[in-house]
Amino acid sequence: MNLPHCSVASEEAGEPLAGTAVESVDRWLLLEVTDPWAPKAIETEALSEDVRARLNRWLDDVPRSRLQLVRRPGRTGRKPSFIVVSSDRGAVSQIEIDRYEDLLDVDLDGMLEHSTPVAQPICLVCAHGRRDRCCAQHGSAFFRALQGRGLDLWQTTHLGGHRFAACGLWLPEGLMYGRLRPEHADAWVSARANGTLGELARLRGRCAYDRPTQAAEIFLRSRLRESSDDALTWVSTTASRADTWDVQFRISDVTESVRVRLEHTGVSRPVSCGKEPEPVTRFVEVGDSAGAVGRDQSTGRRPVQDQPRGR
Repeated sequence: MNLPHCSVASEEAGEPLAGTAVESVDRWLLLEVTDPWAPKAIETEALSEDVRARLNRWLDDVPRSRLQLVRRPGRTGRKPSFIVVSSDRGAVSQIEIDRYEDLLDVDLDGMLEHSTPVAQPICLVCAHGRRDRCCAQHGSAFFRALQGRGLDLWQTTHLGGHRFAACGLWLPEGLMYGRLRPEHADAWVSARANGTLGELARLRGRCAYDRPTQAAEIFLRSRLRESSDDALTWVSTTASRADTWDVQFRISDVTESVRVRLEHTGVSRPVSCGKEPEPVTRFVEVGDSAGAVGRDQSTGRRPVQDQPRGR
């Protein structure tokens, strides 16, 4: 069977992006590897078994962490960088190593503890062609469109969702986008420079959240026409059924509620190039939970008690 590119099939199936980002991650381990990447990043030949074991141990020991191999054209032959980004603190720590085995002596806890505020946006674009041809085609083109725009810009390994290529990730915020094309570069960079999220239809989600919460944030922002990055604070997410969640966000002194449900669309598409079609699911906003919770007599709003900020 001659299957179409997965990104084409996904668009033709009308598959939405909301709630499809990597979930529950706010520690990013970025390791510069200019050698060819294996389809599964951790199996890249340049990394010895001991180094792979150390990286896997870190991922096990550091909650909510994820490894990305990164590279930048023109840096071949230079000392590799190892970068640790904390989304919840907006902080980064970076070192250079002579060889990958030096990672065996790195104090990751120390790097996390002594990280400093991110001074320049870090942008990753998936260009992992050995994992999926759509990432090679669209990721490489979008990466080129971003060059020279004052970003700390890297190509990276699989960000999840080949069918949404090109996929881009902003750090430290952990905002993931999809279906990015060169003609979107200007507006995308400009929106982030102004502290807004840009075109919500291309936002896959905030990686610190689980996927129902990612979708709920996008639905609420679309409903309120609110694109300012720091306008919403997550309050809670509660599963009311196996496929339904109630999510609350605080906006100023108001709590807004969103009910989302995961449903089957009745259509199929391959999740990556060369794979057989699989059913498409999507998050939708449902029910009558949408809206502000409570009002007071003087302002029409009721302040809410402090809640833990979302992870």
